[in-house]
Amino acid sequence: MDIVEAIGKVLIVGLLFGAGLPALFAVGLRLHAEGGGATNADGTVSHGNPAQRALGYVIFAVVALIIITALLWITRQTIYYYFDIKIFPFGYK
Repeated sequence: MDIVEAIGKVLIVGLLFGAGLPALFAVGLRLHAEGGGATNADGTVSHGNPAQRALGYVIFAVVALIIITALLWITRQTIYYYFDIKIFPFGYK
């Protein structure tokens, strides 16, 4: 059952990062676009919702933080080997 359990874990993480992270980014794009306002057909400008725009920026920051953390996690052994810096307090051999 260890193989089935490992496949299940890989499937869940793959769905989370493979579909969840781009979906979160798309929500951030949508909020940013709705918060920006638009130009109407008669030439007047409608102001958007600044709270939606700010929430979009927060979501972008969360996505960027997840990507940076993942890259550091992948390269943690190399960084430790060459620079003797432990980025994460666990996961070293």
